[in-house]
Amino acid sequence: MLTRSGSKTGIFTAVALASLAGGCRKGLDDQGQIGASVGDVMASADESANSNGATAVLPALPILRTPDELKGPMWRRALDAAFPSAYAASCAGVTFSACAAGVRTRTFNGCSIGTATLDGSATLTFSDTVACTLGAIGDSVNRMASLTLTGLYGGTLAVSSPGGGQTLTKTDAGWTFAVPGMERVLTGPAGHTLFDVSTMTTAPIVMTGTTRADFEIVSGALVVTHNLASYSVTLEPHNLAWATTCNCAVSGSLTGTVSGGKADGKSATVTITSCGHADVDIDGDTESVVLDRCAAI
Repeated sequence: MLTRSGSKTGIFTAVALASLAGGCRKGLDDQGQIGASVGDVMASADESANSNGATAVLPALPILRTPDELKGPMWRRALDAAFPSAYAASCAGVTFSACAAGVRTRTFNGCSIGTATLDGSATLTFSDTVACTLGAIGDSVNRMASLTLTGLYGGTLAVSSPGGGQTLTKTDAGWTFAVPGMERVLTGPAGHTLFDVSTMTTAPIVMTGTTRADFEIVSGALVVTHNLASYSVTLEPHNLAWATTCNCAVSGSLTGTVSGGKADGKSATVTITSCGHADVDIDGDTESVVLDRCAAI
C-alpha cells in the first residue's frame, strides 16, 4: 500500500491504476517495486539465516500476499467477502521433500493463497550433501524458484530464478547472501504485463549476528532492474537491524543511484520505518510503502 508524500507525479510509472477502496494504492510504480524487491531480499535472508545452522527453509508461504491486481474488481471482492467460496487447500500445508544428495524440493500443485492458486516448485541445494544443513563455516545453500500465482479471475504473478536464484553462505561473523538473479513478473487478467522486475547483487549482502535479536545487514550492493521502464537502481545497505518480532529489518536504510530512464543519475533512498514499512524516495518524490513478504511474527 502506498501513500503519496511528495509533490511530484510518479516518474516513468509503467502502469496507472484507479484508486482502490479507501484511497489506497498498490505498488506498481517505481517506489512500490523498489520497496517490494528490498522486502523480498530481507525476508529471504531471514528465512535461511534464522535457521541458525539447521535446515534452511522457505517461509510457510513463499508469496505472502496476493497482489490486488489478481483479486478481481472491487465489487467482486466484496461479494466474495460476504459469501466466501470453498477454495483449494492452503499452501501452508505443503512441505519440503527429505534431503536427497543435498537437495530438498517443495512442490505446489494448485494450493491456495487466499483466493489465488499457487503452482510450481522451490528447490534448495546444499553444499552439505549428506544432511542438508548449514552447520559449519563455509556451508552454503542455493535457493531456486519457479512459481506461478494465478488469480481467481485471471492474471498471474510469476517468480523465477533466471540468473541463478539466491545463495546463503555461513561465515565467522554471520552470513553472506548473494543474489545471482531473481525475477518477478505480474500479468493482468487481460494479458498485459503490469511489472517485470529483476534483482541481483553485485556485491554479496553481509549479515552479522546469529538470531533476529542481533541480525544486521552491514554492507553489499543490491541492483533492482525495472525491465519495462528500462532503468535500474543500485542500493547499498546501512545498518539494517532486525527485531525479534519481525522477519525483516525494522530500522536502517539503503541508498543508491538510478541508472537509465527519466531519473538517470538521480538519488534513491529506502528508509525502513517499522516492520514491513518503508519510505522510498526517488529524487525527492517519496512514498510510504508496504514491503512484500515482511510481517510481524
